[in-house]
Amino acid sequence: MNVPPAILHLVVARPGGRSVRLWLPLFLLWPLALALGVVTLLITIIVDIVLFLLGRRYYRYTILLARMFALFGETRGMDIRINSEQETFNLTVY
Repeated sequence: MNVPPAILHLVVARPGGRSVRLWLPLFLLWPLALALGVVTLLITIIVDIVLFLLGRRYYRYTILLARMFALFGETRGMDIRINSEQETFNLTVY
């Protein structure tokens, strides 16, 4: 089972300057994402059924949406680090 990311840790540091550290609680957005996901899923199911019944080209929007949700669940554990001469950017998803 894939668990969506819960916390995002962002660090932006400049040499010789102050660094910015943010802990963003993504789990607070889960209820909103769930509500939007259910509404979007219902709309894509209706569009798929209508396109299938009309004999039009069938795009399978519902499968695309389900794979996007799975991709979102796989972002947990992602670590992005960008280093340049001016600043350092670190993003970690827990």
